[in-house]
Amino acid sequence: MVQHNDTDHTVARQGTSKPAESPKPCAVPPTHFHPFRDQRECDLITQAVEYLNHSGFYWGPLEVDEAHARLAKLPLGTFLIRDSMQANVFFTLSYQAPEGPTSVRVLLKDGGFSLAGSKHTFSCLFGLLGYYIASPKKSLSMPYRGDMPQSLQELARRAVVRSFGKDSIQQLPSASENIEYLSSCQGGSLKV
Repeated sequence: MVQHNDTDHTVARQGTSKPAESPKPCAVPPTHFHPFRDQRECDLITQAVEYLNHSGFYWGPLEVDEAHARLAKLPLGTFLIRDSMQANVFFTLSYQAPEGPTSVRVLLKDGGFSLAGSKHTFSCLFGLLGYYIASPKKSLSMPYRGDMPQSLQELARRAVVRSFGKDSIQQLPSASENIEYLSSCQGGSLKV
């Protein structure tokens, strides 16, 4: 249903020579994913994507050939999650199997996640991964995160350099001066 705002009708009623423009549809980002069947399905995928974005082993729209190339020389059981290129599937699990890199679709069915061809369904994508990591078959062993994540100290150092410039670092107050200052601001209640 197309919605119009009052200004479109006002201009048309006033009889101006400017023709009323037809409203533009809302911009929807292009995707190959099918629409959600219900709110629960939407919530499951939204939560999974949020957790995956923080996991380090979610590679987004990585092609199958690239995923297999990345996994080819890694230890048995190393895995990653990537977007599926199939219209009716959200994610694909790619892992290093005994016969080489393999990919399997992660299906969303009956309110949960399952691997294509499996009878097991999990309410959370990470429950599915945990099950296959703990499985006696040891199909999955460790996630492939690519580059090692930076330490909090390194991230903080980079933020300070970006904010103040590397030439100004020596002029910044030391940590002990900052703690003293914060303690005085909070009535001395800061505990270190």
